[in-house]
Amino acid sequence: MNDEIDNAGKTAQAAPVFIVTGSTDAMGSLITRRLAEQGKPVLLASRNLVKAQQYAELLRKETKNNDIQCLQLDLNSFELVQDFVARLTALNRPVAALINNAGNLPRRASVSPNGYDHCVQVNFLSTALLSMLVAPLIVEGGRIIMSTSITRRLVSLPYEFPNISHFTQIGSYAQSKLALTLFSIYISTTLKTRRIIVNCVNPGIIKSSMVALNKWVDKMADYLVKPLKSNTAGVVPTMRALESNDTGFIFEGNSRQIKMSSVLNNRDVFIKLCQDTMRILKKYLPQK
Repeated sequence: MNDEIDNAGKTAQAAPVFIVTGSTDAMGSLITRRLAEQGKPVLLASRNLVKAQQYAELLRKETKNNDIQCLQLDLNSFELVQDFVARLTALNRPVAALINNAGNLPRRASVSPNGYDHCVQVNFLSTALLSMLVAPLIVEGGRIIMSTSITRRLVSLPYEFPNISHFTQIGSYAQSKLALTLFSIYISTTLKTRRIIVNCVNPGIIKSSMVALNKWVDKMADYLVKPLKSNTAGVVPTMRALESNDTGFIFEGNSRQIKMSSVLNNRDVFIKLCQDTMRILKKYLPQK
């Protein structure tokens, strides 16, 4: 891990950095490029460190922005998230924004090292933990962006969620995104006193390595995840959210934004989700 930050990162001034998770996938790479072109300090947080380093070098050459760094981030477990945040903290670099772009859409059920459905672990629980651990590093007026999905409209959360998940490819993914959107309401409320802006973005259904369609995928999954927009169009909501001073919204397309609270159909489920999630994450958060 010691060779993650190269010389370009070491010599950069300590301006607040923009962290992009899943920074080498289709959407993440475009967000990262857009920020680099704007001259923003960028940190590529990626599971594949070699790929991230190669992309960072390409961006430095093409954008003339030398303040581009890489750190390995694996959302497969809480402990790996803690490890990332420890290395991030060691950089002694303030954070301008955390853009939670990383996610997965597994075809088969599997259990994470922490004992949760792998899709729920990556898309919801680890992302929530990452956001809460990075929040103290974010400057006043900084941002946390969560990537949601239109598929959240197709599902509800079971009473046992997130402890028990009845896996289906689209269903589990949709539940993880619904849970993340609902929990973002809680995070946006708790971070208001620190003037940290929290919003969700719905990039639309885009072409991504996460979505690899073939004849083995059921027809419903094909229908729902078939790319409908260009990847470039999918970046627009994220950039709008980064530029907005509003908090507690879901940004969609070129102009649409709706309150995150609009997805809150059952207050009891929302309260239980937040309580259960905080009970799970408490072990991995700094003790006050």
